[in-house]
Amino acid sequence: MSKLCQYCGAEMDNEALECPECLKKIPGADTIKKRKEAEKKEKQKKIIKIVTGSVLAVAFITGLVLIVTHFVRKPSDIYMKPVKNYINGCVANEYDEYISAFPEYLQQIISEQYAYLVMNEMPSTPEKVHTADLLYFDQYYRAIAQKFGTDFDITYKIYEEKPLNDEELEKYTSEFRSFDQQNLSDVSFSEGYELTVAFTVKGNLGSKTFTEKEFPVLKIDDTWYIMNYIDFFKEEEKTSLQNMN
Repeated sequence: MSKLCQYCGAEMDNEALECPECLKKIPGADTIKKRKEAEKKEKQKKIIKIVTGSVLAVAFITGLVLIVTHFVRKPSDIYMKPVKNYINGCVANEYDEYISAFPEYLQQIISEQYAYLVMNEMPSTPEKVHTADLLYFDQYYRAIAQKFGTDFDITYKIYEEKPLNDEELEKYTSEFRSFDQQNLSDVSFSEGYELTVAFTVKGNLGSKTFTEKEFPVLKIDDTWYIMNYIDFFKEEEKTSLQNMN
């Protein structure tokens, strides 16, 4: 849809706040822009909840995200693919490979959050957003290397693997759609697992292991995704699982 500029009569997009010909703003443009920015921030606050119902925390330099390199008990190679992408991205400092582990909608939200953390404002173009993402992820990689050593590796061990039934998949689907009813109305999870996993990052400067429960891996169409961050820098939790070998 389009509309006409009230100053010069040029045709302009219905959502445009400024005429492309005379460059004059429409009446109330600043107010409309502020309202849209406020709505966007509210949506971003909502999406940071992970589909498990717990918090999908923004990954600050001191609260970063890790998963692991290989399963001790080999599950399906199909649903391991996003885990491998995530791990390879973390260890090799490859942001695009890392972000591909998440569903497209979460990729967009995570990308915008990272860019905002770097620029302290939202970059004006997708190219600038991606550049800011790369800068943030490089800081993340350097923080891990500084703490554990430049030769750090990431591993994990699964202690429990629970297939999700239809009712549980529907619950995940409903929670995910609630983030954006308009754009996610056709998204559904057709298969999934909840895992109990011990995560370890180890390098020449040290190592750390902690356990995550109900870690979801879910399938959309023909592609598997992970759904949440792992905060490696949180306080280590002593659990009986970590003593199992």
